[in-house]
Amino acid sequence: MPQIRPITDLRNTTEISELCHAKNEPVFITKNGYGDLVIMSMETYEALTSPAPLPPPPGNSEGLRFLTEKPPVWAGMLADVLEQHAIPYVKESTLGAGLAIKTGSMSELIRFYVPSAHFPAAKEIVEELFSENSPN
Repeated sequence: MPQIRPITDLRNTTEISELCHAKNEPVFITKNGYGDLVIMSMETYEALTSPAPLPPPPGNSEGLRFLTEKPPVWAGMLADVLEQHAIPYVKESTLGAGLAIKTGSMSELIRFYVPSAHFPAAKEIVEELFSENSPN
């Protein structure tokens, strides 16, 4: 169950710190009865923001290779370009629907997998689109 505390509890920083570390989850701070802040330990923050290890390709995906992962805006662009080049792909969210709703789409990444036969061409497209030296 989430911890919800009034903003006046922030006066006792040691207690709040101990609570954050003991629960390993965010502590929600209210102000005048409304949500105002979220506080968490560094360990919890790092667990929420660190990239997850790459899973094997989804489903019955023999022959698929991991290509890249991008935020939703860039993923849409990449999907369009892959389709223009007739490169088949499978994409999946790193969060899943429930977690994406809870944490917001800003933390979501989309993973792309392509068949091994198309991997070199797809990798070239990714490098061209997202290289540091490409014009913006």
